[in-house]
Amino acid sequence: MRRLATILSISCLTLAAACSGGASSSTEDAKSIVFVNYGGEAVQAAEKAWLEPFSEETGVDFRVDSPFEAAKLKAMVESGNTTWDIVTVDPGLSAKECGKLFEKRDPDIDMSGMDPAFVADDCSVPVYPQSVVLVYNKDLFKGDDVPTSVTDFMDTERFPGKRIAYNYHTTLPALLLADGVDKDEVFPFDFDRAEKAIDGLGSDLDLHSDLAQESEKLSTGDFAMCLCFTGRIEQAARQNSDLEIVWNGIFQSWTSVAAVKNSKSPASQQEFLAWLADPVTQAPFSEQMAYRSAAKDSGPEVPEKFRPYVSSTNEDAVGGHEVLNDVEYMRENQDLVVQRWNEMTAG
Repeated sequence: MRRLATILSISCLTLAAACSGGASSSTEDAKSIVFVNYGGEAVQAAEKAWLEPFSEETGVDFRVDSPFEAAKLKAMVESGNTTWDIVTVDPGLSAKECGKLFEKRDPDIDMSGMDPAFVADDCSVPVYPQSVVLVYNKDLFKGDDVPTSVTDFMDTERFPGKRIAYNYHTTLPALLLADGVDKDEVFPFDFDRAEKAIDGLGSDLDLHSDLAQESEKLSTGDFAMCLCFTGRIEQAARQNSDLEIVWNGIFQSWTSVAAVKNSKSPASQQEFLAWLADPVTQAPFSEQMAYRSAAKDSGPEVPEKFRPYVSSTNEDAVGGHEVLNDVEYMRENQDLVVQRWNEMTAG
């Protein structure tokens, strides 16, 4: 009941701001939200873990959409025709566009339960850390001669076969690690080196357009290696047991949730952010997918079935060989990073 009272208080304050020309020009809240993430099982996980219980407690209706596309979001906001309300984003984008594409969090939202390492701006709420790791196909590489480091991703002579990766700039730091860049020198990005790495892989590199495809490609087994998100590996492993994670050299970041500008439901947006900022109501997502919570002290214990796929439960194997997302660098260079990534992967 205390949580509902807090949410209702935030709703009232947000509507008051809207009426006085604050977050939205609407004087009434539509009491519905469109939630957008990267697709696949993540959509169903968000529905079951967050959206359904939130709707039941608050009366706010919801609809889901995917995949999230930054360019589409920007076009919506700039045209004033916003059809998305809540989106999952990488922390670099939310930090750069806070106050521009995204509404700031209501100041009454209690963020004290979140790990401060993941609170990157005044707009978003972090929801789960995630890692990009090397995974290989055990059906192709057997015995003692198997990949043991992310740098093996680039060794097509010793480990031949198709490499797959997500066609998004979050692959860039993992790619630089794979090309042998020291973990302390990944940021700022050496774009020329990354472009040479992509060119060097040539037709051996297959970039997929969304994360739902990542799970599908891993499931088929038609690949040698992947720079993949661990949660997607877990999904694919249910159909393909020949997946092996290499923890030596990983990129660690997190996913955040933000409220889109010019929504017709500004109060409902803030209600939902408040819901996610509570470690108790955020936690059920970690029961649906192989990600730990963004709450302090890692939140609830990771279920046993997901432990092989979460970096925090494999710290000995990671051994300090990880690169953490540099949000300050991304805040200042997001447009450049996106532009250079698109240029080097075009065609």
